[in-house]
Amino acid sequence: MLSDHFPISTSFTWSTNSDFAFSEQFGGPHGDYFNDVDAVSGNPATVGVRAGSRLDAVSIGSLAHGGTGGTATSRTLASGEYVTSAYLCRAQYNSRTRIFYARFTTNLGNTVAGGTTTSDCVTRTAPSGFQIAGFHGRAGDEVDKLGLIYSRR
Repeated sequence: MLSDHFPISTSFTWSTNSDFAFSEQFGGPHGDYFNDVDAVSGNPATVGVRAGSRLDAVSIGSLAHGGTGGTATSRTLASGEYVTSAYLCRAQYNSRTRIFYARFTTNLGNTVAGGTTTSDCVTRTAPSGFQIAGFHGRAGDEVDKLGLIYSRR
């Protein structure tokens, strides 16, 4: 006997939900946090942006984040069409890092874009067998930080 206490044993297992995947977020630490994972369902019917000189808002299906400024641009997705990639650019505005530009591309090569490109940009592409179906990040009157939620097609 090494102790006057009885030994304790436990078993712990976990698994991931393989129906979803997340991209890394891109942008700044400002705005309010959001995550669409609990609201993602099926195949989104539309993808859109609101933008002027910066990205004011993003939307996919009924999920939208950001403000009401800028000009709204959207695309209704055709049967069998889905969003496969996003090109995002960031820069500083009023001492805050914001998303300045977003371009979403579908499997058929169609795009929806808005804002102003900068020298600090990334491309995020859905893994094979997945589509862009939602977002996670930070937003207020504009989009401050954006990550993508991929769902199985």
